[in-house]
Amino acid sequence: MKINYIHLIIMTILVALTACDEDFESINVNPNNPENVSPDLLMVTAIRGTVNDIVIDGFNVGNIVAQYATEIREPNVDRYIWLGSFGTWNDGYNNLRNVVNLQKIAEDRGHENYQGIALVLKSILFQRITDAYGMLPYEEALQGKTEGIYFPDYDSQEEVYQGIIADLEQANQLLSSNGGNIDKDILYNGDHMKWRKLANSLKMRVLVRQSNQVDPSARLREMVNNPQQYPIFESNADQATLDYIESPNYYPLANYRSGHFLDRRLSKRLADQLNNTGDPRIKVFARPTQESQEAFQAGNGELQWAGVLNGETDDNLGSNIDDKVSAFGEIYYVDQQEQADAEGIIMTYSELQFILAEAAARGWINGDAESYYLEGIEASIAYYSGVSGRNLEPEAGFYQQEGIAFEEENALVLIGTQKWISLFSTGLQGWFEWRRTGFPNLQPALVNNNDDQIPVRFRYPTDQQVTNEDNYQEAISTQGADNINTLVWWDKQ
Repeated sequence: MKINYIHLIIMTILVALTACDEDFESINVNPNNPENVSPDLLMVTAIRGTVNDIVIDGFNVGNIVAQYATEIREPNVDRYIWLGSFGTWNDGYNNLRNVVNLQKIAEDRGHENYQGIALVLKSILFQRITDAYGMLPYEEALQGKTEGIYFPDYDSQEEVYQGIIADLEQANQLLSSNGGNIDKDILYNGDHMKWRKLANSLKMRVLVRQSNQVDPSARLREMVNNPQQYPIFESNADQATLDYIESPNYYPLANYRSGHFLDRRLSKRLADQLNNTGDPRIKVFARPTQESQEAFQAGNGELQWAGVLNGETDDNLGSNIDDKVSAFGEIYYVDQQEQADAEGIIMTYSELQFILAEAAARGWINGDAESYYLEGIEASIAYYSGVSGRNLEPEAGFYQQEGIAFEEENALVLIGTQKWISLFSTGLQGWFEWRRTGFPNLQPALVNNNDDQIPVRFRYPTDQQVTNEDNYQEAISTQGADNINTLVWWDKQ
């Protein structure tokens, strides 16, 4: 009997230890580990974060430096007093963490459509950051926890672009009807083909953006001549614009105070361009001046849209200017915490048409540059008609007038100018494209702090000089001084 009791005690201890061991395994599963996160939830967070930052980039910096807007209060951005690095770097890398986690989960689970989406988002984010700053950590980025790389090397912009193109090519191959369901997709509602079209349309943007350094003709021809293998946007229905529908998914500017929103007004450069050609988009981009609204309501005049000269003098920026110049349109802001109609723009069908128009005009592809050009204008007007709920049909003769009518000898100026208009409030894209093409002929802000030069890049964040000093120093020794006038790789002739 004594022996049986001993056996019983031993068995009880073993069972208890086994149970404890099993409990230990379950208790020590980290709920924050990416492998336990649903990929669709990560995707939603990555999409929303990426598009929100594009919208905020546009309002705070992009619209001003590309001269769509001006500041009438504390005009530091407008006068190129760019002491910081803005938030594009930190916001971009923060969003990339979710994208990298999404990619890892998708690869581990063999879900090819989520892999493709992760590669598309990764490409959007890295191109946005590199076009703003130039060289950056790419191959070794975000590998602190996985590889112990806490001081990543900076890669040249040429290498970053090569990586982006490779990722978009891979995304085009991965995205398919056999790649798995895409759940909770707030951009394309689970349509893998639209994600694929976005991948290839973005690839065209990338190829043309680097065209000062790398001839894009062979790759562009390959894509245009094989639409089955390389589907691209075919209409506004395909473009990448995020519809902000309800709380908590407000349009990001809804979080701003009305006073802060009204500090930005329509630029005289854009107002003159649109007024001179009778472009109906001005009615969506901006509101009529308060003075003209009051006169119109009293039956004493017509509604008018007016802008402010970028870098206007302090004497002309007094409080009496408010009623004389146009604020941004109602689709961008109603009141704090009220939903606006504007969408967050990643890339439009209109932009793609202008890319194809330039490619045809330069002989990179076969095609009718004029047809692509006119389609680009029409698509942009149609888009803003839809998003605003207004009939923006141009007046008769709009497309035949000087400055709009296509002329082969002036093709690149016309294409570049209309592309600039179409990129209104599309993050930093209008500024990027102006840097590449020089169109339209923007003049430096009247009062500025940069020797009458429009800035061509952001400074690196200050913390890079501390946390990654050696690689930061190597980058600026290769790229050039860390200031707002140093050209990035694709911008050099």
